[in-house]
Amino acid sequence: MIDRSRLLSLGYYKKAPSFTGSDKNKCYKIERFRQEDSETDQFMATIWPGPFSSDSTPDDKKQTHLADFSEEGLQELVDWMNSVEV
Repeated sequence: MIDRSRLLSLGYYKKAPSFTGSDKNKCYKIERFRQEDSETDQFMATIWPGPFSSDSTPDDKKQTHLADFSEEGLQELVDWMNSVEV
């Protein structure tokens, strides 16, 4: 199970391009994301089956979810990642 405490602080995501991790056979990446027509940052989480890297995994095996760029958004990503089967 992925726990919120494993995802670092909100400040980290303001400066770093992304954060990656894994839980059993579930790999994930969290990054700051901004859609072209928006002025607001969001979080984008991508999950895929392990053990391979995101670059080595076909796109059709990946799932993504967007959330607000906030503490609540990080918790939403945790809840989503824990609910999805890969």
